[in-house]
Amino acid sequence: MFICQKVCRGGWWLWVGVCWFALGTTPVLAWNQAGHATVAAIAYGQLQPRARVRVAAILRQHPEYAEWTRDVPPEQSSFIAFLSASYWVDDIKFDRRQGFSDREPPPSTHPAYPDMRVHGTWHYVNRPLAAPGVAIPPDFQIVAPDGGALGKIVEIEDILRHSPPDSPRQAYYLAWLIHLVGDVHQPLHTVARCSKNNPQGDQGGNLFIVRPTAGTPLDGPRKPNLHAFWDNAALDTFSLPAIQALAQELSRKRPSRQRIAAPPVRWLDESTQLARDLVYQAGQDNTPEPPVLSHAYKARAHAAARERVRLAGFRLAARLNQLYDRP
Repeated sequence: MFICQKVCRGGWWLWVGVCWFALGTTPVLAWNQAGHATVAAIAYGQLQPRARVRVAAILRQHPEYAEWTRDVPPEQSSFIAFLSASYWVDDIKFDRRQGFSDREPPPSTHPAYPDMRVHGTWHYVNRPLAAPGVAIPPDFQIVAPDGGALGKIVEIEDILRHSPPDSPRQAYYLAWLIHLVGDVHQPLHTVARCSKNNPQGDQGGNLFIVRPTAGTPLDGPRKPNLHAFWDNAALDTFSLPAIQALAQELSRKRPSRQRIAAPPVRWLDESTQLARDLVYQAGQDNTPEPPVLSHAYKARAHAAARERVRLAGFRLAARLNQLYDRP
């Protein structure tokens, strides 16, 4: 994935369709890039003018801004940078240029980077769900020591609110906030299901093998799983026209003021409930053959995933307007 992006980044609207095949062969991360970019596109359309100007100025300080906007028309630069920032923290998991890592990261290479860690545990919270007849282990770890997604959203908002507006660190943490708001609206970033096959949890559905269709092969390097299916459920075409069209469609119906203003813990509650009520209705993970996802299940998942993307976009805009639409 990273190699393709480095070659193609100049002219975002041209290369996005080319890079999609590579995503199918890389580890699943969160919403796919199209999903995160759709959340961002919805949010960008809801930003107040002053907030939009400030967000654009902040992202111009990001070390990757030149790459994000290479060959992009000036009038589109802020928008494309905002969309690119939405999945940058997934990109760094494959970044070999600058050396991002959670093993032995090098010292920070830019004033914008507090460190060079990937921070993989920031993306999720493992609220345990139990399959019938299975007990949740007493030592089950719900939240990583660094606080996980919910703790990081709260912490990052505080950093953005209180750090100098011209600090290059704002760009780093803003990219994280844009991404994490999307992450926690993906139901499998909030739960792990304990079953007979996976007594310590299924890693947010990554260990729950499924067949999206009856003929899906299971002999590849990465077997199709429930998490991967839900990552792609909102939009599986990574092209700017598709992202803009979906963002425009989902923006037509504005959520209620109460739903938009709900605190982040409520976002996770909703995702957890959706995992319980729909996601794990895909079947059981202890059958001789992985369950085949039915047409009815896929249709319900498609609608539910798009609703989560819609809510994430409006909620992200509301948080950014609170942070930046002020004197």
